[in-house]
Amino acid sequence: MLTEERVKTKRKKIARFKLKRIFRMGSGLFIYSLVPILSWIILALIKGDPRIENVFSITYPMQFAYCIMVSLFATAANIRANKEQEDNQIYSSGFWGLIFSVIIFLIPTIFVDGYITFFGQEAGVYREYVIYAFILTIIQIAFSFVVEKMYFDDREKKANLHLLIFNFTNLVVLVVSSLIFSNFIISMVITLTIMLIYVVVLMCKEVKKFKIDFSFFKNFKYESANIVSYLFMFAIYLFGLKNAFCAGEEYVLALTVAGLGTDAFWDGLQAISKIAKIDLSKKRYDYKNELKNATVFSAIVVLISVVMTIALALISGAKLEIVAIYLAFQVFDMLLDPFKLIMSCFVQLEYSPTLNTTIGFICKGIRTVLSIFIISPFCTEIGQMSQCILLLISYAVIRVAKCRVVNGRLQIKSKETERKDDTTEESKTSELVCEKTIDNN
Repeated sequence: MLTEERVKTKRKKIARFKLKRIFRMGSGLFIYSLVPILSWIILALIKGDPRIENVFSITYPMQFAYCIMVSLFATAANIRANKEQEDNQIYSSGFWGLIFSVIIFLIPTIFVDGYITFFGQEAGVYREYVIYAFILTIIQIAFSFVVEKMYFDDREKKANLHLLIFNFTNLVVLVVSSLIFSNFIISMVITLTIMLIYVVVLMCKEVKKFKIDFSFFKNFKYESANIVSYLFMFAIYLFGLKNAFCAGEEYVLALTVAGLGTDAFWDGLQAISKIAKIDLSKKRYDYKNELKNATVFSAIVVLISVVMTIALALISGAKLEIVAIYLAFQVFDMLLDPFKLIMSCFVQLEYSPTLNTTIGFICKGIRTVLSIFIISPFCTEIGQMSQCILLLISYAVIRVAKCRVVNGRLQIKSKETERKDDTTEESKTSELVCEKTIDNN
């Protein structure tokens, strides 16, 4: 009886830790995304020009170039290291990732005026701010490579500590320097220099000696669905936002407000897939428990996001009825996101990366066509809703037809027999790893 009580106590402790873990990781990712948003809002107030807030929307498509770099050269590299025991390629992939990132973001930086006018905006108003955003993104990519390694090493506390220091240092230095100097270029140089020094010092402490190779091509299969998805998202927002911008200033403002109020929360929700990838790669994934935690986390995120968006709409003077339409699309997708993210990670890493990539390609392709060719200020949201429903149906079919839950773990039915004997052993291993992680955190 005593033994049973100890087992129950241990499992409750692990369950509490996993719930705490998703909130810890989600809050870190949320802050990482929120600070740049706050930067544009505060800068607009300091400079007395509300148009500065629109820099968020103008540079938004390039966010997905950032996501591709982190996905391929950091997330996939760490998954591969766990599955194939190749630690060297984590750092080698990061090396190549930085080189590609510099090239990709320097191109729109050099041709910044053309980039801005593509969206029908005045280059003179946004030039310095867009340049600042692109150069900061390069620094953030290098920083993300280091933080991603910390997450996969189960060092969430240390990762979050650096996320807090990096982001609040960035915000404070930018705001203070902007208050002191009327010329934003001076503030930009000071802020970027300090953030670059911080990242270089961090990399010197965290990056181990490695050999440069070209094996990063092998990373693709672990994140192929996400990489294809991000490529489509880049096209969607590059051309879709152009359509929305043509609808008039009230729609641009409403779209910006909805983006400011939800984007950081979308990034916070990525903790769901990040945890799934870490646990799947380390063979300790508990489907039922993590789906439950993800659902609770998502519901709280949606509630806070709605409150924040409405508050921003009232402060900015945006039309609440237009903002509400944009927000409704986002909320619908957010509430269904836990199941989609978890199933996507499972199919990608445990069943068929080809199938998962194909599903993503078709759904994102349909979303892209709708976002670009529907003549409406809500074109991107209509495309998003279509993709959400298609993904939900696809993963629900796979879940019912191909998968079964055994002892809380999701398994492929065809593999159930060969893995049945391993389930108990995996459960014990998972609990031991979780106990060790709890002690370290």
